[in-house]
Amino acid sequence: MIEVLTALTPEDIEAVRFLVLAHAAALREHPGSEGVRSDAEQLPGPYTPPRGRLYLARFEGIPAGCVALRALEGAIGEVKRMFVLATVRRNGVARALMERLLADARQMGYETLRLGTLSEMTAAQQLYRELGFVEISRYPTGDQMDTVFFERTMRAR
Repeated sequence: MIEVLTALTPEDIEAVRFLVLAHAAALREHPGSEGVRSDAEQLPGPYTPPRGRLYLARFEGIPAGCVALRALEGAIGEVKRMFVLATVRRNGVARALMERLLADARQMGYETLRLGTLSEMTAAQQLYRELGFVEISRYPTGDQMDTVFFERTMRAR
């Protein structure tokens, strides 16, 4: 069973921090992975209400994945720090996280969401396309890695 919740308690934020640090460790060979580590140390940082969110997914009761939403400019939000532990991938955790984020982003008034993912993360790219994201050219971001960028208009679906 997958449970997705907004990480608000110190325990949930610490679980997300662990997952983001695991993500950074997996990226250690990529330029910019230090930014992921720095982000983990500053959680919840820009991912706090009212314009941000930090999500934790539990799979069979165990912290298994995370994703975050932050404001960019105006009604544009950015999806960050999507990560699912390798041991539970292909069980719908990433989709559950994204579906919750999309529903909340719509309620928060975001008109557009953007994200970047490594070019080698083809399964993530496929999920984003299935969820209505389209590939776009680079947008201003702090990410320095080999990144493919996506955008989704938040029309009612």
